[in-house]
Amino acid sequence: MEQDKDRLSINVAKLYYESDMSQQKIANELGISRPSVSRLLQYAKEHGFVQIRIIDPTERGLSLADELCKKYNLKTVRIANVPLNKNDEIKKAIGLKAAEYLYEIVKDNDIIGMGWGSSLYQMALHLKSKPVKKVQVVQLKGGISYSKLNTYAHEIITLVAKAFSTTGIFLPIPVMFDNTEVKRLVEQDKYVKNILDMGRRANIAVVTVGPASDESILFHLGYYINENDRELLSQKAAGDLCSRFYDDNGKIVDEELNNRTAGIQLDEFQKKETRILVAGSKEKLRAIHAALKAGYMNVLITDQYTALALKEMN
Repeated sequence: MEQDKDRLSINVAKLYYESDMSQQKIANELGISRPSVSRLLQYAKEHGFVQIRIIDPTERGLSLADELCKKYNLKTVRIANVPLNKNDEIKKAIGLKAAEYLYEIVKDNDIIGMGWGSSLYQMALHLKSKPVKKVQVVQLKGGISYSKLNTYAHEIITLVAKAFSTTGIFLPIPVMFDNTEVKRLVEQDKYVKNILDMGRRANIAVVTVGPASDESILFHLGYYINENDRELLSQKAAGDLCSRFYDDNGKIVDEELNNRTAGIQLDEFQKKETRILVAGSKEKLRAIHAALKAGYMNVLITDQYTALALKEMN
């Protein structure tokens, strides 16, 4: 008798869960009442004939975030769920997630150092106003371009400063000079020096990374990077962080090029309390991995595709 009930409950469960039949239709087919079907389904669950597993993407995201925190020794990872694995969609999603995180953590008297780029521009566009006092927002690297490509440097500083009821502090120089002597003279200017010093004092840094390939915006802004430099970067560099090119171990690749670059140095990031990397996409994967491995960042805002790929990287 018990075996008959087991067999009947399994048959009912298969019709209900695998054949998508309604309880009433099962009752009609088997010549039993609909309440009997309901009881048999419950019996099947209680006896382990049916096991229901719920996949919660939010819980998976939290688990994946925890894994990346442990892997790269980060204090926070936020993962945006992107409907399509396309760069424009990734930038919008991680920009929104970064805006939410920055809004959460900013408090009175913070100094926020900002990089530039399209992902950070998306963040700035989505940043909500927060009533805080004496917050300062400063540009971490030069942002003047010699081409029509937009770095969004001015827009980012303006929007972030507006959200925190302050006035943005701009660094009105190129990020890369033709030679070190010109850069040294410009950095001696009192106004420029004060801005660079404020960037070093910033307790929060919000930046992105770029690939060391033709997709790098730095190669298209009109800065002087000769063919030898480009070849060296394409062969040895993992990417750039605040326009400073580094290898897979986080070491500067081209000292001459680095000496011509204006803004925060890589080792200065590690002195900051909160270093937020906002980045995603297959093209930036190597750059993200190397920057995290080197310990330059302690907060990562990315998308689920990039997060899963980072999890698998050695």
